[in-house]
Formats: sequence, structure tokens, C-alpha cells
Amino acid sequence: MGALDFLLRAVLFLVDTATWLILARSLVQPMIRNPKGAFWQVFVIATEPVFRVSRLLSAGRVPERWIWLVSLAWLTVVRIVVKLQLRP
Repeated sequence: MGALDFLLRAVLFLVDTATWLILARSLVQPMIRNPKGAFWQVFVIATEPVFRVSRLLSAGRVPERWIWLVSLAWLTVVRIVVKLQLRP
């Protein structure tokens, strides 16, 4: 395995982690009573960078309540591009 494969696999790991955290955040959000709690802040801190990039790429045209779905779409695009670059 070359250095490029290692780098691409690391990117895939980060994309997959972000995807699962966004899904967990969207599922847990209706059950959160205290948005300042530590449990919720873990999801906010971990997913907010991805949400910021999605807001930037969508140029503010996507309502805030749908930004999680747009973020998942962008992460899926990145995952497909990286997977196509990996050697079998």
C-alpha cells in the first residue's frame, strides 16, 4: 500500500466518521432537552465544521433545517470520488 492509498483511506475514515456523526445528531436532536449539555455539545462540535463547509458551498441558499441533508450529500460525493481513486 502506497502513501496515496494510505491518505485516501484516511480521508474515507474521516468522511465515514462525519457521516455517522451527522446521522446521530439528526436522530438525537429531537430528544435533547438541554442544548448546552455535554452530550449534545459533542455532536455539535464534531459536525459543525462539515456544516460550515456545506453552508459555504450552498452559498446560503439552503435553509438551516436542511443543512444536515446537504452535508450528507456532499460527503457522499466526496466518498464516491475517493473510492474511485483507490486502487483495487
